[in-house]
Amino acid sequence: MLKKFLFVDLDDTLFQSRRKCPARDDLIPAAYLKDGSAHSFATPTQGSLFALFQREATIIPVTARNADAFRRVRLDFPHGGIIDYGGVIIAPDGRPETPWLERSAALAARALAMLKALHQRIETQAVASGATVRVRIIKDFGIPFYLCAKSQEGDEDALDAIEAMVRHDGAALPLRVHRNGNNLAMLPDWLDKRPAVEHMIERLRRAHGEIITIGMGDSLSDLAFMHACDYALVPRASQIAARMEAA
Repeated sequence: MLKKFLFVDLDDTLFQSRRKCPARDDLIPAAYLKDGSAHSFATPTQGSLFALFQREATIIPVTARNADAFRRVRLDFPHGGIIDYGGVIIAPDGRPETPWLERSAALAARALAMLKALHQRIETQAVASGATVRVRIIKDFGIPFYLCAKSQEGDEDALDAIEAMVRHDGAALPLRVHRNGNNLAMLPDWLDKRPAVEHMIERLRRAHGEIITIGMGDSLSDLAFMHACDYALVPRASQIAARMEAA
């Protein structure tokens, strides 16, 4: 029988923040904040699906979370995973794989000037409009991966204006823009979950021969890595499902 591998996004796929959960008292804590309080929860349906794949497949998480946030997920991933939007591959022992980390460091160095310039433009617009926006270059393992903007007051209208500026002025830049509520992420083109998933699939095929791969995610930004798999699985309440229904 062929070995099965599930490459799965985490947030809004296997679990979500409490405010996105249905009102019920049987939610399962799945991820925690730095202070130790539960922040994200799985529904019984999500928990049962995870248990099913634990029995039937090797589960490999593919997440935007950095190493610290990934450690605060309380699901069992003994086979390692892909974090930082594909910038880091975590080995089963919990350590980053050195060759992939070195690849990411080299690619990130080339994109840093672009991220710094965009950082300044966003801050300038935020000040001019009176919006309180926190703009950061997100780093992990010392590598500057991408730019993130959030409204300090949850003012999504202010973030709408910044997103419009980034999409217009940055249209010619090697950049992808991903928006999810009060989180605006600007990723250099090199930073993508798909190359990391393809790298792992190639390695797994060398080790096991023919295999079955399944990609599961909720966001439009997950589609690329899901397309690298044999099959794709999508939650009903997701960006991808909404786009499919609208089409």
